[in-house]
Amino acid sequence: MFIKKTLKIDRKSGKEYSAYHLVESMRTAKGPRQRTLLYLGSQIELPEGDYKLLAQRIEDIIVGQSTFIAIPRRH
Repeated sequence: MFIKKTLKIDRKSGKEYSAYHLVESMRTAKGPRQRTLLYLGSQIELPEGDYKLLAQRIEDIIVGQSTFIAIPRRH
């Protein structure tokens, strides 16, 4: 799983904005595809370098995996 950033354009105002999605890669008969699992919104209050940690933590929660390493909290 990973977080994918896409650029969108508002139809009314014409302004460009970002949208974030939690995505998984999967193989199909037609080749590799990406499936959106969760829309995360237009803003993520997290440094881009931490997106991988967020995606991994969400995946751990989904599969019921508990972590033995403390996850740092940022304020």
